[in-house]
Amino acid sequence: MLGNAGAYAYTLTLVTENFAHFQYVNGEGELVGHAAEKVTAVLKEAQVDYRLSIDNWSTSYNSAKRDPNTCIFSIAKSEQRNGLFSWVFPIGAFTTSFYALKTANIRIDSLEQARQYKIAVIRDNFSHQYLKSQGFVEGQQLLLIQSFDKVFQLLATRRNIVDLVILSDAQFEHKSKSEPLSHELEPVMRIETMSTQLYFACNKKVPARIIQRIQAAYQRLY
Repeated sequence: MLGNAGAYAYTLTLVTENFAHFQYVNGEGELVGHAAEKVTAVLKEAQVDYRLSIDNWSTSYNSAKRDPNTCIFSIAKSEQRNGLFSWVFPIGAFTTSFYALKTANIRIDSLEQARQYKIAVIRDNFSHQYLKSQGFVEGQQLLLIQSFDKVFQLLATRRNIVDLVILSDAQFEHKSKSEPLSHELEPVMRIETMSTQLYFACNKKVPARIIQRIQAAYQRLY
């Protein structure tokens, strides 16, 4: 589990979300997953103190944008976010698809075709920001939800108002092992323009010496 490392006066606040299989809280209440392991190893090597906060994506994302000593993982790098964060080190590749209920028989092969449907997206995440940049409108095509877990609840109770959901393929695969409703979903189109890298990123006000120390530790390890 993530915890404190090192003995320096500066303490980072790390914010994250449950985002299997990159990082997620297991049955023992520990944050695990390969992103969590990489972040732990790098900060230990860098001898940087930190405290950890796990929340929904929108809360974590806005904390990282707002709070000067804060870093976030795993965050997708995008044009819209480039000016907001220091991109410290990469965590791994990331692919995203539209998913629909199998019984809906939805077939699409372009974003243009997706415009005719109601799409659930997690507030402030990469998919939400990307679709907005492509002209999709909140309250028309886009229905905002707070967390990935709400997707299954939404499909079970409000099938008449949601046609598509956007999910990380790795996240869906992980969740499908424990969520019975996932077997009612199928991927209907991978969004190739949204394939990107996930990063450990920091608020621009995190001191350069801390960023450099973390990056040097990453280079030594990886």
